[in-house]
Amino acid sequence: MSSADLSGVLLCFDDERPVAQACADQTGLSLAVVQRHRFPDGEVRVRLPEVLPARVVIWRGLHQPNDKLVELMLVARTARSLGAQHLTLVAPYLAYMRQDMAFNPGEAVSQRIVGAFLAELFD
Repeated sequence: MSSADLSGVLLCFDDERPVAQACADQTGLSLAVVQRHRFPDGEVRVRLPEVLPARVVIWRGLHQPNDKLVELMLVARTARSLGAQHLTLVAPYLAYMRQDMAFNPGEAVSQRIVGAFLAELFD
């Protein structure tokens, strides 16, 4: 990454690269693709650029969210350890927001739980 790229970077995953690239082009952010490796048991290993600027935007739609939420957790925590001081999430689809109250005893209120999880990771 060059010093010109240190104003901000947009991180995306390979499956959303075209739309993330268009966003990066419009906002003046450089684009970096998160590398992923999936192990046979379903675990994922992610790799980000070795050095990140203070401002990082992560693009991730959360349709089919279960695996993607774990990926986001790994990427956000790793980005912080690599220099990101301000993390923004751009999620064109934000999963688990439909259940904003318990309709039956014992139901999880997913909006509150997932919303709090994401709020801990992003600014």
